[in-house]
Amino acid sequence: MHRILLLQAALILALLAPPAAALEADESKYINSIDSDLDGLIAQYSKLPQHPVIFSANLLFAHGVAVKGVSTNDLLAYIDGLKAAGAQRIQFNPAITSVDDPEVMETYDAVVKHIRELGMQVQINLVYARVGNRNADMPVQDFQDFSAPAVKACAEFAARYHPDYLVPVHEPATMDARMGVRALPNTWVAYLEAAIKAIKQASPNTLVGAGGWYGELPFYKAFAAMPNLDFLTIDIYDQTKLNIYDQMAHIAHDAKKLVEIEETWRPAFTGPLPGNAHVLATAIETHTIKGVGNADFEDLDVKWMKAMALYASTHGIEAVTPMYSSTFFAYVTSGPDRPTDPEYSRKVMQAIIQGRRTKTFAAYRSLQQQFGRHSSAPSNSPD
Repeated sequence: MHRILLLQAALILALLAPPAAALEADESKYINSIDSDLDGLIAQYSKLPQHPVIFSANLLFAHGVAVKGVSTNDLLAYIDGLKAAGAQRIQFNPAITSVDDPEVMETYDAVVKHIRELGMQVQINLVYARVGNRNADMPVQDFQDFSAPAVKACAEFAARYHPDYLVPVHEPATMDARMGVRALPNTWVAYLEAAIKAIKQASPNTLVGAGGWYGELPFYKAFAAMPNLDFLTIDIYDQTKLNIYDQMAHIAHDAKKLVEIEETWRPAFTGPLPGNAHVLATAIETHTIKGVGNADFEDLDVKWMKAMALYASTHGIEAVTPMYSSTFFAYVTSGPDRPTDPEYSRKVMQAIIQGRRTKTFAAYRSLQQQFGRHSSAPSNSPD
């Protein structure tokens, strides 16, 4: 009887699953649509005046939810790979509670030391570390449960590493969703005021930033109005919203602040998504049909990176940062292909250690040679 029920369940799932031909058609439509948009953007931006930008990269496997699953030696090899690609700044996103874990902090000690030894800038983006079903942070009942330990973490990261850049507020609405709270812009501003004070006391030369994606414009405007905030960040994952990102760049310039693309990647290939708050809380990448590491998207990633480098170069943006730098080293044609999949992560690390590189790696290096700022020396050495 049990076997019959299992067979019935399998049959139902098979009937509900979209046919392979339909998925291929959806994927082709997805690729063609973005490809066409990028061709137009590249043609448009190529005609505009351009200025050098800093080429940054996210050290993805050092994220607060991932760092304990990666050896220190593997992270150092990853940094070497990013340096070889031409990265001038390395960013990583620790959890609030990372400062309470000696093992994790020893890993970050080695990471920061190696980044500096290679002559690159260090940027730390503090996050509430929850992605999918992986939660590396404390439970939160209200915003104070987050803000008090977050200010403490900002001070400790600043004192320990004296980073060139430190971002205490990374995508406030996304963090709200992951914490299960709803904080207004003025609540985030109050936290940011306390964080800036703590950071500057610990490391006066560290530049402090805050920002978010296009749906967080009210927060962004509130941050831009803060005279003691050094720079603003924007996260671009949607080429159809560049008019809003244009506005965000103008807001930064009017406020006499630096602005950087803290994260960017092409829009995820997804089917119908659940409610927006749920997606923000669990990360869109966990809902994709095919993940960022799927080889079907390699050529599209190359074109996306060129469009974003040109966007930064023509819109007065200081730096551009591809989020999924794992694709510099490995794509797969089958099996797990999301950065949250341990098997895909292992394949990336194998590729790094074996010296394998992708078209995306080559494109990043070529773009850095064309558009990168000549000096990659850190703007802030330890006090």
